[in-house]
Amino acid sequence: MKFSHIIKSAAKHVWSGFKLPYMVMFETTLMCNMFCEYCIFGEEGKFNDLQTRATRDRIFKRIDEFCDMGIFALSFSGGEPLLNPSTSDYIGYAADKGMWTSMPTNGLLIKKYAEGVSRLDMLEVSIDSLNVKRFAKRRGVDGLPRIIDNLDFVLAKRKPYTTQINAAVNMENLEDLPEVAEFCKQRKLVLHPEAVHNVMRDGDLLPDSELHGKDLDTVEMFLRELRMSYPQNVRFYTHYYAFYRMGGFGPKFPCRHPSKLISMKPDGSIHLPCAFVTLHKSQAPLKEIFASDVAKKIISQEATLWDFCKGCKIGCPYEVSAYTNSPMLALESGLNFLRIL
Repeated sequence: MKFSHIIKSAAKHVWSGFKLPYMVMFETTLMCNMFCEYCIFGEEGKFNDLQTRATRDRIFKRIDEFCDMGIFALSFSGGEPLLNPSTSDYIGYAADKGMWTSMPTNGLLIKKYAEGVSRLDMLEVSIDSLNVKRFAKRRGVDGLPRIIDNLDFVLAKRKPYTTQINAAVNMENLEDLPEVAEFCKQRKLVLHPEAVHNVMRDGDLLPDSELHGKDLDTVEMFLRELRMSYPQNVRFYTHYYAFYRMGGFGPKFPCRHPSKLISMKPDGSIHLPCAFVTLHKSQAPLKEIFASDVAKKIISQEATLWDFCKGCKIGCPYEVSAYTNSPMLALESGLNFLRIL
């Protein structure tokens, strides 16, 4: 099923002149049960009205639309995506349709939803450090032992190297990364370290948490050396640090989120231009949205950017933009992803 869907999707992209979106970021909830010091999320509350039958049916219909359009990748995101009790069902439905699925998670609930989690093509668990006290300080929750226990339980149901440890990196936890890399080697995991970056949402911005000057140089060099020591386990985009130094998205490296990465919210609405700022939202059928004048206008502006884009270095938009902005960068990024370069 998956191979068949990928072939059909590739044909649709070729036919369109590679103008179709190829990935969806589905924020299943904006709540999170962690309170990371460098993250915009961390809202307490209960998941209630969004788990209605009407919403579930709408999401299943959206997944059908994604497949019909030729989109092959669906990332379940958040907040903490597993706080939405329907996420596991959505994963299973997308997998049955042949979509490539991934999900970043803090790991606190992966044992509870192991059946759905086991079907992901790439499970991404956030662990910045194996130092229990430092983890608790950075994450706002003393949950590392539970997360490791949950992870080991789920790994018994997953293939080697289909589970990734996401590590947000700054000077505080840099020296902890070799231990995390060894942890990944022992369990046949992939380690994806990414320099901490500011995240904004509709104008709200956390206090500056980014790396500057020599600190960024130190982190990049450390990670390059770590990858040499653990070539089977460590992956990151080498161009990302040049992108970081030049201030993020700009005319030389425009964000391709509006045209290549669809943002879907918990209620199934589609938001443009991106997951972090909304200029237009709609519950209309997907093809109708992208055929509309308002969507076409927003997409036409992605190369020149908006004021709120300046300084953005968020990883998901960076990835789709790296694959889109130039053939050579697409090749380099693909080799980075496969841990070849």
